[in-house]
Amino acid sequence: MTPGTTASMTHPATATSGIDARGVLAFLAAVEAEHTINLHSLLVARQGETVLEAYWAPYTTDDRQLLYSVSKTFTSTAMGFALAEGKLALTDRIVDLLGDSVPADVSERAAEQTVHHVLSMSTGHDEDTFAVMLERGNHDLAATYLTIPPQQPVGSCHVYNNGASWVAGELVRRVTGEGLMGYLRPRLFEPLGIAPTWDVDPLGRELGLSGVHATTREISAFAELYRTGGGDVLPQGWVAQASTRHIPTRSDDNAEWTHGYGYQVWLSREGFRADGAYGQYALILDDLTVTITSAEAAGSQPLLDLVWMHLIPAARGAATDPDRETASRLASRLSALELRRPKDAGVAGPWHHAGPVSSWPSLAVGADQHHLPDLRDVTLVRDCDGWAMRFTTDGVECDLAAPSGGWHRTTLQLGDVVVPVAMAVGTLSTGAARVHLAFTDSIHVLRVELGPRGGVYAWETSPLSYGKLSEFIAR
Repeated sequence: MTPGTTASMTHPATATSGIDARGVLAFLAAVEAEHTINLHSLLVARQGETVLEAYWAPYTTDDRQLLYSVSKTFTSTAMGFALAEGKLALTDRIVDLLGDSVPADVSERAAEQTVHHVLSMSTGHDEDTFAVMLERGNHDLAATYLTIPPQQPVGSCHVYNNGASWVAGELVRRVTGEGLMGYLRPRLFEPLGIAPTWDVDPLGRELGLSGVHATTREISAFAELYRTGGGDVLPQGWVAQASTRHIPTRSDDNAEWTHGYGYQVWLSREGFRADGAYGQYALILDDLTVTITSAEAAGSQPLLDLVWMHLIPAARGAATDPDRETASRLASRLSALELRRPKDAGVAGPWHHAGPVSSWPSLAVGADQHHLPDLRDVTLVRDCDGWAMRFTTDGVECDLAAPSGGWHRTTLQLGDVVVPVAMAVGTLSTGAARVHLAFTDSIHVLRVELGPRGGVYAWETSPLSYGKLSEFIAR
């Protein structure tokens, strides 16, 4: 089997400085003991100085992972600029800004929604509107949004509403004449020296609710800008306005979501945070920022509890050097960080499966399976050089290769699209082989098992939108 293009992977950068090493070790041990948490990166800054930076192989400093709803805070920032430039006002009704998209029979409550209500998710809806917007199939999503009447008085309650975030992004586009990326690039990205990317819909529009890809250091720089009040970059007073508790929030399952909501940011037990699905965070406190990318399968609470229990006290702990043994243990621990991968039982021989593979949710960390890729005719072979894998997806035959042991970064050629991926393979005592494919421009890992039960596969945590493997790329 001819292997695809490969690239060797150097170990991710790690650094510590002036942080309580014992507290960091306690945090790492607690995270490792929780099987539903897979950390990818971590950066802690105190008063603007990095005190801890770590990456779990195969992720590195250069990876631009999908941030999911952290994107909402970038959308809110764009709105902050538009407000400061007089393009619109918080009290403006959205029906007065959406022009031809307003239905003739728009409900009274829908017409009452203002820019403030959209930003604070206090639109009066009982549930997220975005799924309904997509289901109705109207190419004009703004018009569709306005056909969904709020069930409660506008401004009376909060519900997490991706549709409102979409409208916020659309309002920026309409009042400025630019997409979110084009509008933010000279105002935010270039002054910060960062270069994130943003996925677009079929009409070429960045979605206000999701789609930003950025490195951990870029997210940290953005968080630091908010921690310091915006400096000369953000409009004066915007950070205070955005991080004000504009509406109470409640959650039956997650105490971290009960502190209130600002303008596309969550209030925390201290400070506030940008918060994305599966554990993408920028925690912003008076003296600290904590930036995390991860893949959580059990919601926000377990990881954030550990952050508050161990990591934040460690970052605020004595800056004196730890004893030599503790410092050595932390350095050793950081140098060996990696995502969970299949261990090798040492069973020798080739593995082969040609034909259909089926979904097997028990392979996953999170049980729900959505947006599974079309994976067919999978073949896996091991020889003295390592592993070679071949499969077909969306009609394209693909080849991957990796040496035995550890994670190996490579690429997946899908037509004109080159998707970065990391591969790890291990054998099981049952005679099966298991492959983990980490799509490093995202947070998602695909598990494939080939053996006596045939071929099965599942996402560790399911993507919320992507279905084709060619979409797992920061463009």
